[in-house]
Amino acid sequence: MKKFGLCLFAAVLFLAVVSSDAANAASIKLRTSTNLAATGTVGRGLTRFVELVSEKSGGRIEATANYGAELGNQREQVEMCRSGSLEMVVAAPGTGPGMWVPQLMMFEFPYLFKGNEHYRRVLKGLEAEVSALVQPYGFLAAAGQSQGSRHMLTVKPVEKLADLAGLKMRGPNAIYISMFDYLGAAGTTTDWNEIYTAMQTKVIDGMEASPSMINSMKFQDNAKNLTITDHIIACVYYFFNEKWLNGLPDDLRKIVLDCAAEATVYQAEIDDLDQKQALEAMIKDGVVVHELSDADAWVKACAPMLDEYRAKGPGWSDFIDKMLAIE
Repeated sequence: MKKFGLCLFAAVLFLAVVSSDAANAASIKLRTSTNLAATGTVGRGLTRFVELVSEKSGGRIEATANYGAELGNQREQVEMCRSGSLEMVVAAPGTGPGMWVPQLMMFEFPYLFKGNEHYRRVLKGLEAEVSALVQPYGFLAAAGQSQGSRHMLTVKPVEKLADLAGLKMRGPNAIYISMFDYLGAAGTTTDWNEIYTAMQTKVIDGMEASPSMINSMKFQDNAKNLTITDHIIACVYYFFNEKWLNGLPDDLRKIVLDCAAEATVYQAEIDDLDQKQALEAMIKDGVVVHELSDADAWVKACAPMLDEYRAKGPGWSDFIDKMLAIE
């Protein structure tokens, strides 16, 4: 009888282990990635997202995140998501799926938006449109997040438009390069994770981003002049692999999208604060902040760009109209 009891206990224990292993094996994987630092506000928002998904799904979805260049550059990460090696990628629309839908670069256009809150309304208002544009390439978009107004970090002081002439300035896509051309600088594309070395070795004379983004990568180690230009506001979306997201049960799909929305609210809150704190940290690192003496000249120099980009075709013009319609 005793032997029977021990055998029964062993059998029950075995079944429990097998059941547990089966449950774990059945967990749905949500592998996510961003080319931005884990310490930046987008990275911290992504961390919150994966925590929320794991928690609110009751373990039915196992969410993980990678940051920086752990999985390659942004384009490589986007390709991984498209192929199904990732289920979601956090990417700038213009330099992410913008390789197939180039008008998404309009999210990063000089002197087009009225401020950060207006920009966030644009991101939310165009979410369905962005999804429709990227779906043929295997993506769905959610959780548009502002990365704050961008300024220029340079090796030499820039206080007026003439000071920018000839400087080799890093830009992430064609709109930035065009902007620098109009402003008299020499624009060049450099991957985000290569900027630090490019500035250190004098391959470039400067770059531009929000204080939070600059400070998260410590680019101020290699350039000590920040000019407040407010020229562009940049963003990211969560781009999900469309097949994966639409293949989820309805309740899990809702959980994922609700968690993305919650992470977006969190990122907005911490980003507003972090922009101020990052600027203070940069000043403590020896960065000198410059105000433009001719801000109107910068706006005027870039003004012809809008007609130039409208002329690229109806896809561009239609997207610009939809963007400008959001107040």
